[in-house]
Amino acid sequence: MIRRLVTEKPGAGRASIPRRFCWTGGERCAPSAARMHSLKRNALWCVVGIAAGFSLPADAADDADLIAKGKALFQAKICFTCHQVDENVPAPAGIAMKAPKFMGNFWGKKRAVTLGYGGKDAEVVFDEKYFIESIRKPMDKVAKESSAPMPPPPAVNDEEMKALVAYVRALSDGSAGDADEGGLIAKGKIENFSFAAYKGSWGKLPDFSKLKPFKTGKAESGTADPGLAEISENFGVVFEGQIAIEKKGNYKFKLGSDDGSKLYINDKVVVDNDGVHSMKVVEGSVALEPGKAKLRLEYFEKGGQEELALDMSGPGIKRLQLAKQIIKPKSSGKQPFPTGNPIDITGEARIYRNFIEGASPRGIGVGYPEKVNLCFDANTMQIAMLWHGAFIDGAKHWNGRGQGFQRPSGHYLINLNRDQPFAQLESDDAAWPQAEGRDTRAKGIRFRGYFLTGEQRRPIFGYKVGDNLNVADYAEPQAGALPSIVRNLRIRGNGEVTYLAAAANEITMKDGGYIVGDSMLKVSFPEIGDLQPNIRENAGRKELIIKLNVDGRVTLKQLYEWNL
Repeated sequence: MIRRLVTEKPGAGRASIPRRFCWTGGERCAPSAARMHSLKRNALWCVVGIAAGFSLPADAADDADLIAKGKALFQAKICFTCHQVDENVPAPAGIAMKAPKFMGNFWGKKRAVTLGYGGKDAEVVFDEKYFIESIRKPMDKVAKESSAPMPPPPAVNDEEMKALVAYVRALSDGSAGDADEGGLIAKGKIENFSFAAYKGSWGKLPDFSKLKPFKTGKAESGTADPGLAEISENFGVVFEGQIAIEKKGNYKFKLGSDDGSKLYINDKVVVDNDGVHSMKVVEGSVALEPGKAKLRLEYFEKGGQEELALDMSGPGIKRLQLAKQIIKPKSSGKQPFPTGNPIDITGEARIYRNFIEGASPRGIGVGYPEKVNLCFDANTMQIAMLWHGAFIDGAKHWNGRGQGFQRPSGHYLINLNRDQPFAQLESDDAAWPQAEGRDTRAKGIRFRGYFLTGEQRRPIFGYKVGDNLNVADYAEPQAGALPSIVRNLRIRGNGEVTYLAAAANEITMKDGGYIVGDSMLKVSFPEIGDLQPNIRENAGRKELIIKLNVDGRVTLKQLYEWNL
C-alpha cells in the first residue's frame, strides 16, 4: 500500500522550497571577455579620421539575410536556452549549467577546454572550425567552466551551419542586429578609409589639430572601429570622409559611445556625445542634398570598456551601421525569466512542489542527478513534462509573495498531452476521458500521495484507479550523453483497465519504438512480455494504448527517449 504523505487542495499555494540553492544571478556575472581583454592591455588615447566616399557593398543585404537566418535557427535549434546573447535576457538552462555566453568580443579568442568531459586540459581558438566541431561533436572539447557537457543538439545541415556561424560571429563583433528595432539593414561602406590615433588622458575631446598622431592608416572595413588604434585606454581616434547621399531629405544619426564622441556632417556638429561616461546614445539630424556629404567622427576612451556605435537613417535608408557596434534598444528593466535561486541537483533527487508552467497547480517537479527531469501532475496522474539539463529556478517563488508559475530551466523540453494514464473504458472505441481545463481532475482516479525511497530519495507516486486497483508510479532515470527515463507502473488488485502511453495527431512505429507526433518524444516498452500495444484512432487523434487484465499484480515499463 502507498502511505498518504501528501494532501493538497486544488489551486492552493505551496511554498515548500528545496534545500539547496546556488546563487548565480545574472547581475553578478563576471565581466565580458572583451572587457577583461581591454583591461589587460596598455593604456593610450586615439582619434580617428575618415576621408571617404560612402556606398553599400553589393553583398550587404545577403550578409544581413544570412545573419537573420542564423538568429532564427539559434532559436529553433534551442541554442538560446543555454547560451546567453543579451545581458538583459538570461539563458535559463545556461545559468545552472554554466554554459559559455555569446557576449562581448569572443570570436577569435582563446578558450580553455577539456578533452572530453572532465578530461585533460587544452586550449582552443573560438573560430569557425571550433564552433562547428562543438556542434557536431559536443563531447570532444568541453568548455572548462561548464558544469555539464553540451547535449547533442538537433541536426544542423551545412547551409544551416553557415547561417549559425554568421550569426554567432556577428554577436561577437556587435553586428548581429536587433529584432526589436527591425534588424540591422546593412553596414556602411566607407571608401578610402583613413584614420589617425592619438595618445592622451583627457576628460573631454581635445583639439586634435594641435596633437601629433602616433598611428595613421587606412582600412577596408568601411566602419569606424576604435580597435584600429590597437590600444584600450587613454586614446582618441578621428575618422573623416564622405558619405554618398542619393535622395534629398532629413537624415538622422544615432551616436553611442563609451567614453566621449562627436559627429560632424559638412563641418557642422550634428551629434555631441562628449565627456567621460558609460555607453550613452545621443541623436541628431541634418538636412542633406544629393551628392557627397563630408563626415568627421571624433572619439576618445579614458578607461574601462571602449565602445563606439553610429547608425544612420533617412530617405531610402531604414538603418545603416557606420561604426563597429550597434545601438541596442533600452531595456525595460524587467527580467523575462526570474533567476537567482537555481536548484542544485547533486547526489539525490530534488522535489519542487510549487506552481510549474505547463502543469496544473498540483504539478510536482522532480530533478535527478542524471541531468533529466520531470513534472508529475497530481490532477491527472500524468507525466506532464520531461526535460534535460538544469532543473528549475526557485527565484519566482522565493522572492516577494511568490506568485505565478515558473517554467523549467533546462533544454529539450517535451510537453505531454493532458491525459490521465489509466481509464476503465466501457468499450474498445469509447472516448478517452478528457481534461477540459488546467484544474480538471482525472476521472475515476484518486491521488494518494508519494513517498521517497532509497538513498537518493526518489519519489514513488501512488493513486487509486476505480475501486479495486492501486498504482505505484515511479521513474528510473537512465544516465548518458542523452539521458532518458523509464516509467515503472506497478498495478495491484483485480480488474480490467486500459493504459494510455501516448496521444498525438500521428504515432508511427520506428526501430522498436513509437514516434509521437512532431515532438522529440519516442516511447517503447522494455520487458513488455505478452502485452500488446495498439494504435487506435479516436476523437481525431491517434492513441497508443495497452489493455491490462490485472489479477493480483501487473508491472509495466515505458521508456521515454528524445528522438533527435
